[in-house]
Amino acid sequence: MVNRESEPVHQPVPGNPYVLPVPPTGRTRRIGVAIGAGAVALVLIGVGFYAVTHKDGGGSGNGSREPVAGATRESPDGGRESAGPDRDAGAEGDASAAVIDVNAGRKPGEAKAWVAMNDIELPGKGAQLQDLWHVPGIVAQAEYDEVSGYRTSDGSRAWTVSVPGTVCDTPVNPTPDGKVVVAYTKRKSERNTACDQLRMIDLKTGEKGWHKELVDHGFWDDTSMTHVSITGSTVLVDQSATMRAYRIGDGKRLFTTEREREGGCSLDGVAGGSRLLQVESCAPGSPGTHGRLKRLDPRTGDVKWTYRTKKGWSIQKVHSVDPAVVVVQNREEMDKWAVVAVDGKGKQRSWIGVDKGPHKFAMCAGAGDSGEGVQNCPGAAVAADTLYMATEPKDGILGPNKIVAFDLGTGKSKWTGAVGGGRQITPVPVAGSARPGVIGYARAQDGKNGQTVRFGPRGGKPDVLLRHTSSAQGMEAGMYAGNTLYADGRFFVTPTRLSGKGHGGKGEEGNARMLAFAR
Repeated sequence: MVNRESEPVHQPVPGNPYVLPVPPTGRTRRIGVAIGAGAVALVLIGVGFYAVTHKDGGGSGNGSREPVAGATRESPDGGRESAGPDRDAGAEGDASAAVIDVNAGRKPGEAKAWVAMNDIELPGKGAQLQDLWHVPGIVAQAEYDEVSGYRTSDGSRAWTVSVPGTVCDTPVNPTPDGKVVVAYTKRKSERNTACDQLRMIDLKTGEKGWHKELVDHGFWDDTSMTHVSITGSTVLVDQSATMRAYRIGDGKRLFTTEREREGGCSLDGVAGGSRLLQVESCAPGSPGTHGRLKRLDPRTGDVKWTYRTKKGWSIQKVHSVDPAVVVVQNREEMDKWAVVAVDGKGKQRSWIGVDKGPHKFAMCAGAGDSGEGVQNCPGAAVAADTLYMATEPKDGILGPNKIVAFDLGTGKSKWTGAVGGGRQITPVPVAGSARPGVIGYARAQDGKNGQTVRFGPRGGKPDVLLRHTSSAQGMEAGMYAGNTLYADGRFFVTPTRLSGKGHGGKGEEGNARMLAFAR
């Protein structure tokens, strides 16, 4: 059901934003994704690896700090209040205030690098690092109660924006003109878990746009778990079984899709990008249980086509919106899952049965369903009508593995590639245009430097685009390829989480939040 409507919006507030997510709380609306045991161990290792210290100013790419002019912090109602002086700027014992030269001893042929050090004092449970965004000259990310933008040329802090609570969700992509909308809590208190605040941010400048507070309307329309996605100039916000669309420019509500009263279908999530896809579960618990995928018009909510899974299967994640490629899972036997390509009329193009063949795969690279949106599913990439998936490593969580290319038209594998040398590789998200084929990240590990490589459309031996810097090897290995992005010839990597007080990682390596490499 689609309702077109409008509502009043808070006026834009000038200033800058800076944020980060915390582990999601509240009711889980979807069947959990099976988690590989190796990946669980990997996450546990990574979570315990990082520590952080706190200060409010900027941090240059080499670890030095720079003041941020005009930085503001939102009051709980979304207004402005003075941020005051830099929090403990350059205080004694602050590891991130030290200059860290990650290019020292750089060998011939190695890429140039910069590192951004964490400078936020986190709670004991730590905090999640959110999606990476790129606009010309800026790479941005949310952390805890701030959003930060770094200059891609040298890693110096371009802007910061603070919010009164913690960021609980971010979209995987910005608008074409570089704007995002982040969701956050009203306060940092753990007693207030409602993810009910929205803030629009211009990534090019760090300026704040409109602010909106979401309203809880009951079990099928609450803010215990809120997700945001962006398609064109529309931001989609799903809370429980209800999705609302807002215009990015001014925050005006465009339409609402609600739970079907009679059909038994309810919202599971929304995927954005060049297309808008809505994921639903229908008739749960009955013999007719199935998943449903809809393509919607992002301006009106009109349904362009609908795809329905086989009975007993649900849609778990979305690898791509154009072409539409989704992960489906058997609701009774959760170790059974597959990847499905859907055509422009809502018909199944191909069924890629990952449980068959010589290679083993883990759904979303074993990341599982940690409460993130339906588009957060690492370990795979889609480009040029091809699905690229990383196989499970055979020799432990950091053992070597391969990338397998599948034809989305036939569902059959086209080629298998590896980087050699006992390395582990994973496909990397690419911002903007890229050459045919797939970008891969050969992880830094066991004394081996990381590499950015490219497999051509026919596979074969990959081209090494960037040989990562030796001096950064320890920091890079500790990030465990948590979040990665390739944009404008540069490779960016961050950990998935940073640890809080008293949880180890107080050295330089544990305090690194982002690394970048370029020629």
